[in-house]
Amino acid sequence: MSDARALSYDQQLNHLAFERAALGLAFLSAAGVFLTANASFSRMLGYEPGELTGVHIGVLDGASPVAPSSCVQDWLVAYTPGVPSEKRLTERDGNVVWVEVSLARHKIGDESAETSVYMMQLQDITERKRAQLAEASLRTSEQMYRVITDHCTDIISMHSLDGIYRYVSPSVRSLLGYEQSELIGTSVYDYFHPHDLDLINSAVDEFASPEALKLPPYRMRNKFGDYVWLETHLRVIDAADEQGREFVCVSRDITDRRKIENQLRKTNELLQKISSIDSLTGVANRRSFDENYAKEWRHGLRFSTPLSVILLDIDYFKKFNDNCGHQEGDICLKQVAEALKRAAKRPGDLIARYGGEEFVIVLPITDAQGAAYVAEQLRQEVERLHIPHPSSDVSAFVTASLGHATMIPARDLSPRELLVRADQALYTAKQEGRNRSRAFLA
Repeated sequence: MSDARALSYDQQLNHLAFERAALGLAFLSAAGVFLTANASFSRMLGYEPGELTGVHIGVLDGASPVAPSSCVQDWLVAYTPGVPSEKRLTERDGNVVWVEVSLARHKIGDESAETSVYMMQLQDITERKRAQLAEASLRTSEQMYRVITDHCTDIISMHSLDGIYRYVSPSVRSLLGYEQSELIGTSVYDYFHPHDLDLINSAVDEFASPEALKLPPYRMRNKFGDYVWLETHLRVIDAADEQGREFVCVSRDITDRRKIENQLRKTNELLQKISSIDSLTGVANRRSFDENYAKEWRHGLRFSTPLSVILLDIDYFKKFNDNCGHQEGDICLKQVAEALKRAAKRPGDLIARYGGEEFVIVLPITDAQGAAYVAEQLRQEVERLHIPHPSSDVSAFVTASLGHATMIPARDLSPRELLVRADQALYTAKQEGRNRSRAFLA
């Protein structure tokens, strides 16, 4: 084979190897202009074969494809010959590709016309780089979450679906007194207050969504046998199989808050009681009567049940005050109120001070016969007090007159009508001589 033919043969082999190589290969001038690039190189960067020829390498960094007018070899600062490096290059469509770059300087030509060219090799490492970045991000996240769980004052815990502790943060020591190792492998249900189990189970059973669930406040036993109030937010972490699913919980100590809430509730109840109780006699005041009477009227209207009202007036109370003094009058009112409580003692019965020396008694689900019986019991209880009343025209002791009426509430009747009837019955009792009870007669 002649030297010319052998050279041509070698050139063809080299050209074939260059073009068919899986590795991205390109030659650049000293000015950083592409002389040629194989198909793998072009494809790796989103170009058609031959499209990079004559283009400056700066285009791979998002710069102009035209060689800059400054020093032609500035590009070598970014691509150091003989030092492989990882670079983030820009594809033709603007997307980013990670590559491993190797650059080597070669001399071509003879001594009289020697020139330098640079061969660049590219290997696509985008997937590897993404995996590395993802792994680094995961490590950072894990470190961040570890710092959070280790220093968070709330208890962060992880449980299997049946409540077994798989992880619990160090804060459990300060909040519940347990070491982490004491809880791992045990069931969280063993620490719940027995009275709260149904409440928690009901909330968890209704938890159908993987979104966050806030448990109602509950009590958990600490290491010393006391119970701590907790508020917990939980979320389900999905897994490939049902057994792999877990609960992640964040629990906060709300014991102090519950104490404040209980105190506020008691205070509100006391205020409510104060606002509804007559300060002198201790029975319901007029405001409380109005609310209760309206409620009982609606109840009777809904269920067609009888409602009875008794009006009671202390006989000749003005004379008692004038003769014995207002202080004795106040004592008398208190004693009468206590006597009334002994007669009207069903849970639903209401005794209220209606005004001055007058009291009203509301008897839900009570017919006329029942109202008459209670009215007589009330009269007798007052009489049995034996409070001296020297100014009375009917007895030597304090007595009372009572009028009662009964109705089944109806939509065409006014609630006031029942009170008017009881007042008319009271008037009749006074007209007939006092110290007696009378029913309204239509």
